[in-house]
Amino acid sequence: MRIVIIGAGQVGAFLAKGLSNEHDIVVIENNKDTVERIKESLDVLAIHGEGDNLTILREAEIEKADIVLAVSGDDRTNILASLLSDSFGVPRTIVRIRDINYLEYPTLLKKQGILVINPASIISEKISGLLSTPFAWKTETLAMGKINMLKLKIEADTPIVGKKLSELGPPESWIFVAISRNGHITIPKGETRLMAGDYVFAFGIPSVLQRLKELLGVEEEKVESVVIIGGGKLGKRVAKTLSEQGIFVKLVESNSERARTTAEELPNVTVFMGDATDTETLKEAGVASADYFIALTGDDENNVFSALLAKNIGAKRVMVLYTKSDYIDVIEAIGVDRAISVRLAIANEILSLLRLGGVAHVALVEEGKAEVLEFEITKDTKILGSPLQKAGFPSGAIVGIAVRGNDVIIPRGDYKPLVGDRLVVFALPDAIKNVEKILG
Repeated sequence: MRIVIIGAGQVGAFLAKGLSNEHDIVVIENNKDTVERIKESLDVLAIHGEGDNLTILREAEIEKADIVLAVSGDDRTNILASLLSDSFGVPRTIVRIRDINYLEYPTLLKKQGILVINPASIISEKISGLLSTPFAWKTETLAMGKINMLKLKIEADTPIVGKKLSELGPPESWIFVAISRNGHITIPKGETRLMAGDYVFAFGIPSVLQRLKELLGVEEEKVESVVIIGGGKLGKRVAKTLSEQGIFVKLVESNSERARTTAEELPNVTVFMGDATDTETLKEAGVASADYFIALTGDDENNVFSALLAKNIGAKRVMVLYTKSDYIDVIEAIGVDRAISVRLAIANEILSLLRLGGVAHVALVEEGKAEVLEFEITKDTKILGSPLQKAGFPSGAIVGIAVRGNDVIIPRGDYKPLVGDRLVVFALPDAIKNVEKILG
């Protein structure tokens, strides 16, 4: 497929890299240095210019595009580019809009082929999901809401430390599909032993979380109080959402004007004006007694440093937002409890809206170290009616879940896919092409 990506920032470049192996990618970017870097590092056509410029769009042969992803840092550029793409007959356009005021743009929302995503809404939803499942490091919703993927940490006192997966009993409603050990992800086998410090990825039904809690020896406490650092669009959105859920929220903002307007807009949130990297400010905001501390400023270093201060003061759990891909290993190593990647959150939302060649790339894992894919079985699927054990699946992939109507199946070797089944696969990068050949 021909995909035009407008904007080669964190999200655009990430998507270009991930999609360029299988699709014809054109990138439009207004920063000349960025364009040169893209040309040197990726096998794509990179064009220097504005994404809402007709001349540039014609140079990109926009009329030949199957999909346009308008993900530049400027909302107005994205909106105009998406409308122009629609006028050229592009079947599908996904447009990123940060300012919620633009979401009222009537012409845009009436266009059938244009899908709008809002980063603050996406990240706010992910934060809410993590707070509702406090023992999980990461959560994703799969198979149209029927399945969850959780990333879980194996602590030293976890009852299953040292046990083989085969000793945990046959999976019924949950299955461990991958293990991350020292930053390296592998697909486990029955003989694989779980070690303290491992992160495991589990697929399963949301209604049976209790079984996972028992395996991990988790005694979960309800989240009742949260301190948020950062009063920008995202911070305010999260504060409002959590407050409406009955959680007592305090918000710390360093800009006096923004702190004042935030206090006026959110009367049920207690707002403090101060520096999030100052211990006294954090103490005044009640971090020591907070169930959760969430750092949502636009600065990775400030987020991580303030989270470490909060942990030192006594916050039970800390969560940070980050943008730089190399931060995830540092964050895990220094004891931050939860982390959300801005670009991964947005990229995953965009990928989940795309169905390319009959496959939905629903989640990139650990900055692209692995991927979750969904396949719908059709009459043309090669292994239709054949047992999985004869499919020749690569060792770097596992079919974790099969959804048949309202039934969720943990597929074993004798499972035979039927038309209409939806398979959820966890795959390492080297295995993805082979999986698509088998199930695509």
